[in-house]
Amino acid sequence: QVHAEVSSLIDHLFHHSNTPVFVGKRLIQRFATSNPSGRYIRAVGDAFKSGTYDGTVYSGRYGDLSATVAAVLLHPEARSQKKGQAITIDGALREPFMKFIHMMRSMEYQDKAHQPVVFDELQNVIGQFPFQSPTVFNFYRADFELPMPMPEPEPESEPEPEPEAGPEPEPEAEPEPEPEPEMEPEPEPEPEGPLLAPEFQIFTPPFFVGYLNGMSSLIESGVSGQCQSRERIGIDAWHMSEARWHRVCPQGGLSYRPTGNVAATLSELDVLLTGGRLSPKSKATVESAVANSPPGRRLQAAQQAIAMTAEFNTLGDPLPKETPRPPPSESPPTDSTEYKAVVMMFLAGGADTFNMIVPQDCNLYSEYRSIRTDLLLEPRELIKFTTAGQTCSNFGVHARFQFLKSLYDKGQAAFIANIGNLAVPIKDKFHYRNVQRCHGLFSHSDQQNGAQTLKCQDMGTAAKGTGGRIADALAQGKKGLRTTSFSLAGTSIWPQGFATQREIVDSRLGSGRFEGYERWRDTVDNITMQRHGNVYAEAYASAFLDAIATTEKVGQALAGVKTATTYPTPSGLDRQLNQIAKLIRTREARKAERDFFFLTTGGWDMHSNMKQNLDRKFNEIDGALRRFVAEMEGQKIWDKVVFVTESEFARTLDSNGGGSDHAWAGNHFIIGGGINGGRIMNKFPAALRAGNDHDLGRGRMIPEFPWESMMVPLADWLGVSADQEAMTFPNLARFNRTQHIIPTNALFKDGGSSGGDGSSGGDGGRKGGGSR
Repeated sequence: QVHAEVSSLIDHLFHHSNTPVFVGKRLIQRFATSNPSGRYIRAVGDAFKSGTYDGTVYSGRYGDLSATVAAVLLHPEARSQKKGQAITIDGALREPFMKFIHMMRSMEYQDKAHQPVVFDELQNVIGQFPFQSPTVFNFYRADFELPMPMPEPEPESEPEPEPEAGPEPEPEAEPEPEPEPEMEPEPEPEPEGPLLAPEFQIFTPPFFVGYLNGMSSLIESGVSGQCQSRERIGIDAWHMSEARWHRVCPQGGLSYRPTGNVAATLSELDVLLTGGRLSPKSKATVESAVANSPPGRRLQAAQQAIAMTAEFNTLGDPLPKETPRPPPSESPPTDSTEYKAVVMMFLAGGADTFNMIVPQDCNLYSEYRSIRTDLLLEPRELIKFTTAGQTCSNFGVHARFQFLKSLYDKGQAAFIANIGNLAVPIKDKFHYRNVQRCHGLFSHSDQQNGAQTLKCQDMGTAAKGTGGRIADALAQGKKGLRTTSFSLAGTSIWPQGFATQREIVDSRLGSGRFEGYERWRDTVDNITMQRHGNVYAEAYASAFLDAIATTEKVGQALAGVKTATTYPTPSGLDRQLNQIAKLIRTREARKAERDFFFLTTGGWDMHSNMKQNLDRKFNEIDGALRRFVAEMEGQKIWDKVVFVTESEFARTLDSNGGGSDHAWAGNHFIIGGGINGGRIMNKFPAALRAGNDHDLGRGRMIPEFPWESMMVPLADWLGVSADQEAMTFPNLARFNRTQHIIPTNALFKDGGSSGGDGSSGGDGGRKGGGSR
């Protein structure tokens, strides 16, 4: 029966009307272009359905992948070159691992011992490795947006002035009619919706520097263990000689050897590595790199230089422009004022936070026991604490949070209850049907966007990130605070503003830098100064420039920096927080006034074994917090640092038989030396029983409070003025400030920047009706 049901479901999905175009678009994105036209997708979908393409019959049956791939590769749009066009959205950024395979195949890689080539796992070096996707949703999202606007067309040159009119000439015989000029190419139609660039999600400074170092290692030492390069891409191999073990280094290499002169060699490399797409300027850059290399290293120099060009790293016609990219401008550092920092930790996957804090000694706990069944926590699994203004006076925090509880007792931690993505207030499950709701409720990617942009009703990330917008306001405000926004989670949107650019740093200890930067500086400058009409080539060159600037800047800042305490790093979370602690340590050298740090910790999508997994994750967080807070206290900066958590959603109160599923409202915590803590902020749900007026089914609780309830007072504490709030929080006017926003002086000991009592949220926190 089970097998029959699964088989029936698979058949249903396979024959679903959307399957042909869904499969077709994904394949086109991998093989040809990230933004295929509707007609291209339809042609591939039709081939999937019919088993035929362009008059050739493959199997002639539904679901034929031979016909589908033929349509992907042979469709005119897969091979068209937009000659004479200024801007194009054809093409894509290439996947990092595929570039290694391309280099090895085209340059005839051979293992010395003729053994299978074994790579080290590279997912933490270049962002990708076979079978090592960090989630079930691949290394990147298919709907990830291009991280830059469409390039502007170059201004047309001014026409030459017409000569002054003189005496009319003698009439001449009519000339022969000239042939009609060739038609100008039609401008490419504006794409519907945002431009997609999935592979750019893993194009981060640390991963791209890992690619540069890894490609250098491949060219110099093959797929080997630790040889000359610091970035190993293979595994160590040993051989016995004279009764001693010796490391095999290199284990293989690129065996391609040129047969002609330099010009012929570069022409052949152009064909083999870019399909003959190197622009004249890129060719000149490669030629210069070759000319400046020792005679025995010129082939390797050409290979390395080509591996850095936009033509090797992207697909499509690059459309090089004549005008070079202007150098980035940097404002000189000013004398810094008081320093403050925010650390946002995102619990990726949807954390089950109704087992973080649990009501005790009241009817709510009975309702909790009834609906949670095998997921419930007994009183012995909780640490009891008291709070004011809630239905229950006693609550329990998960027993693993011993250090967090100690901060709560000292007034340095508070819990934020009943919070989540909201576009407008929702009174109950009946009101829910008639109001604007968040886009893609219960979807990981959509709700992550919503929580990080605070504009959950919109699809995508055009609103930019909450941390980035707050940073914009602080930098552009009257004080002009020197503000930096760091991401230890790659291209996550939370730290990205309209003006504030996130600085993506390596979440591992230390800071990865391009090992050969000084040697390749001129080549890098020439490649990154080149502007392109192809949006992917242009975004690549811009991101390349940013990667070098960021890694060099952060690397120089962190060089020689030590923590104030002995700071062990037993987990990945600890390593991220250690990196943040070191960046905070450099605040005076950077003249920093406001810093934002965004990090993620994954593994919260607990559809099974929830209690065991939650116990492990909470234990990891509590230990990491203990070490981070000790370091902040050692730096004597703890009262100026706020650490807060978010997740895309919480989980069902009802069990699925050992786990919980995607839901909505949840509970979080905020800690800091300046927090006015020791209580639960916002109103914990008045009922947890199945079918209550906020239950959408299975304990999917509708949140009563938006993320703005804690982010608005946090922005006020940082220095955002009242007249900047509308731009910083686009949904704020939809909520009742008294009911839905925590007052700043209720959350922070020293109030905020808005003047008066420092209360950005009215009286809600003091009266206990809305935010206490």
